Amino acid sequence: MARRSTSLTPGRQQLLVLLVAGIIFYIVIPQLGNFRHSLSLTTGASLGPLVAAVVFTGLSYVAAAGNYCLLAVYGLSYPRTLLIQLAGMFVNRLLPAGIGSISVNYLNLRRSGHNGAQAASVVAANNSLGIIGNLLLLAVLWVPLHDRLPGLRIGHPSKILIIAVGLAVAVIVLGVVFYGRGLSYRTHFFNDIKSFGRQLLAYRHRRGRLLAALVCSISLTLANVLSLWFCVLAMHISLPFIAVLIVFSFGTAIGAATPTPGGLGGVEAGLVGGLVAYRVDSAAALAAVLVYRLISYWLPLVAGAAALLISQRRGYLSVS
Repeated sequence: MARRSTSLTPGRQQLLVLLVAGIIFYIVIPQLGNFRHSLSLTTGASLGPLVAAVVFTGLSYVAAAGNYCLLAVYGLSYPRTLLIQLAGMFVNRLLPAGIGSISVNYLNLRRSGHNGAQAASVVAANNSLGIIGNLLLLAVLWVPLHDRLPGLRIGHPSKILIIAVGLAVAVIVLGVVFYGRGLSYRTHFFNDIKSFGRQLLAYRHRRGRLLAALVCSISLTLANVLSLWFCVLAMHISLPFIAVLIVFSFGTAIGAATPTPGGLGGVEAGLVGGLVAYRVDSAAALAAVLVYRLISYWLPLVAGAAALLISQRRGYLSVS
């Protein structure tokens, strides 16, 4: 019996994507502030902090590549791994929930001599350390800096309800759009899962490299948070670093739960909501997030597309 395809026709995909875009830009964003006013505010951004945000966004890829080199069972070329991180970033813009980056790194590890279970364990260890590093950073900074946090402000219940409903509809629709597209990636990633646990346990014999990878993961989180913080500063918003770290963690979590490419829509809503909760004006908060996503999401696309093309031509993403 032929297997029934779960993918949607291109026409239906385009229609659903347009529907979600309408939900995000005409229901969610207007509730967070005057979108046009926020765009006008971005023209007054300070150049120095924006340059710093670009630098730290670039350093995040440097840290990500180092993390994979430390966790790999067999040696990886750092320049090649850095290229793969850029390629994975681009594929993440096409697939939801980090599937793109996971798949690209998995294929590169397989091409570098790792078997399926080893490649899966390296990717899983990398993702786990990312979560652990974020939590450790929050825990370490909370004790000395929590008293600097501004008081939380909760918006009007009707506004929160509209935002929640809009995001829920977007999540459901985009889940339908991208579910079929992501099936092959998930199947490819988990086909050697039987020996997955055994490979993860092997890290107990490589504690030094595991600790170094944890430091690298914390550095990766710091680079991303600093990029967001400098975007906040560029919009002349005064907010302590610990608050921006919390907002970043919240926005990242919302983005991970949103089945859109790169968490599009969910990340923005989470970051703006977090900033507004810390008493930042909604228009200024949206402006800061728009600038941050421009730097971290849209501008790297050119480099990511070039990295993907080079990786494919060199055979880094093919497994014989």
